[in-house]
Amino acid sequence: MAFSILTFSQIRKAIIQEYRNGTGITVPDDSDAAIRADGTSSVVEGLYHHQLYIQRQLFISTADEPYLYIHAEELNLPRLGGTKASGTVKAVSNVDLTLTVGSQLTDGNGYYWSVISDTVVTANVETTIDVIADQAGASWNYSGTTLLWVSPVAGLNGTATVINIAGGSDQEELEDWRARLLERKQLGFNRDRSVDLKSLIKSVAGVASIYVYPKRRGLGSLDAAITAAGDPPTLPSTALIEAVQVVLDEYAGFWADCRIFSPTQQLLDVTAIVTGSGVNLTEVEQTIRDYIAELTPAESFQSATLVSRIMALDNVTDVDLTPSSNVEPTVDWMNVYWLRAGTITVSAVL
Repeated sequence: MAFSILTFSQIRKAIIQEYRNGTGITVPDDSDAAIRADGTSSVVEGLYHHQLYIQRQLFISTADEPYLYIHAEELNLPRLGGTKASGTVKAVSNVDLTLTVGSQLTDGNGYYWSVISDTVVTANVETTIDVIADQAGASWNYSGTTLLWVSPVAGLNGTATVINIAGGSDQEELEDWRARLLERKQLGFNRDRSVDLKSLIKSVAGVASIYVYPKRRGLGSLDAAITAAGDPPTLPSTALIEAVQVVLDEYAGFWADCRIFSPTQQLLDVTAIVTGSGVNLTEVEQTIRDYIAELTPAESFQSATLVSRIMALDNVTDVDLTPSSNVEPTVDWMNVYWLRAGTITVSAVL
């Protein structure tokens, strides 16, 4: 049975009752005894609240943010900071030149990405350039197709084609951190469970999801595919994979051959021809993209599920969807395919 915490009124009544029992006075509200009872009751009530506050900080599930740092230190599970988005772009020049480290690209809206290392650009040959965001945060993940060079050198095309820029994440949300702390507390110490490995890999900033495949490359092997934080999650960068590999080797390298790898992107082209009066085609396209974005690595595309979502939109009476059957991504010892949105075409019946 939980300890009963008295209210101010209950404490005051108990004190006044003791006055009456001990002295026989009536204790009216304006008497000295009643005033002393009010003051004493306030102090006692404050002490009760302080004890409740202390009790709340003792447990991860109820602790306030400052005290979660104390629990985290005990469990060796610090809060994840934000990560910088990184990726690659293609540059073209009509002369041979070298793009120096620190050369910047911008989207024209106050976001900048910098070249990671000196890169030689050969004349009239598309060259892949590694770039990283100037600041941490999910807002620095870039979904567009082109960026502009800031003060491009002579001969360099001022527009760069974006291959992929992702992996940026904000500081870990408080409740997500609390959930990781609770999970670690509940799991205790054990090295060879899938949940232990997932808990460990989640401690690396920028990781969105983990998929563990025991014996993928044979007996004694243990592989894990990861996705990078983003909205929606994206393929991990080489830097993120290497960071997770270092952590995993330190944790489990002496008892298993562990490898971190990236899922293989499999673009899925979808065509939808909708029937209905006043159908918002943009909304239909967004519904398709949202559904594909929800798919996890190795998860199949369910055409019936997508059709039902489109049919639930306003004014849609029918939809002809291609592909009309389920699409199963390949999963083998070499690749774990991940269905991502390719070319999405939406039109209305004429």
